[in-house]
Amino acid sequence: MNTYLYETILNLKQRVFILPAAYPVGLEMDKAISEFASDANTQIQVLEQVYKRFGGTFLLPVWDRMIEAEAFGAPLQMDAKLPIGSAGTVVASQRDVEALMIPRPGHKRTTVTLAIPRLLKERLPEPKPLILGIINGPLAVARQLMGEEGWEEILNRQPEVLDALLDKIMRFLPDYAHAFGFNEADGIVLSEPLEDALTAEQRERFSLRHVRRLIQQVQSPRFAIILHNPLADEAQLQLWQTSGAAGYWLGSRVNLVSAVKRFAEDTLVIGNLSVDWLTTASPEAVYEETQNLLTAMRDFPNFVLAPEDDLPPHTPLANLDALIRGVNRFNGDF
Repeated sequence: MNTYLYETILNLKQRVFILPAAYPVGLEMDKAISEFASDANTQIQVLEQVYKRFGGTFLLPVWDRMIEAEAFGAPLQMDAKLPIGSAGTVVASQRDVEALMIPRPGHKRTTVTLAIPRLLKERLPEPKPLILGIINGPLAVARQLMGEEGWEEILNRQPEVLDALLDKIMRFLPDYAHAFGFNEADGIVLSEPLEDALTAEQRERFSLRHVRRLIQQVQSPRFAIILHNPLADEAQLQLWQTSGAAGYWLGSRVNLVSAVKRFAEDTLVIGNLSVDWLTTASPEAVYEETQNLLTAMRDFPNFVLAPEDDLPPHTPLANLDALIRGVNRFNGDF
């Protein structure tokens, strides 16, 4: 689908990047993650600093893996220096699924995430960046509700429980995704990491059929959905192509030069600097590798440079500064 995001990037005639840097920047500002993941005004302060320091065409809110699961009743583990995690299991049986109440957009901390795009559009100066929301995919939410201990048991021995849980989740996610558009977001990142242990049949049954439906219901030329899967390998790409997403955010397991040729020219392809590498490499190595990836992808105007995933709190900001210098140098010579 030819979207506003794609047209905007194409018209810039330079390489752009996405840098989900709220966690490391927030910690540099001495803000507790438990605070800026729960309070809209504090999160806006962090994101304004992200934009002031790095600039860019895109700006993303805090990447919160628990936001939808919390809305369904999951207890949270809060920490000043770590992303919010799960503190317990919600679903272990069919009876647990039946007892789940389906939340509405704006329930619990979803009111924070939904407020962020509108507040950023109000407060940032012109020219404003493209503001994307972030939601977790149906299977990602289900896994948070089941917990790691119950995940394999339900997946392999009680798949009907997982089907029932996903049906309930899908009675919430499309409305939640639509709500970002109502709050002035330019699109959303739909994060659905699918590990190798899942068979192709399981990926289709428990994830992709729901992802397709969500995209069909929500995506439009003015509101793009970017499907994020940092665990995808080359073998998974054929399945992912059937989703209909406006863009694909891929991990370092994929060769982007070959992967980009699988997609239509008006489909964004995003990635794929390794997060582990970004947190341990020297600034000089980051600068060089940024230029190498941009050079390899120079013939593909639908490419957007990004880390493969959210950046953890301990990411050195000097490395992110080096990444930006690499982008600016490349664009200066482009």
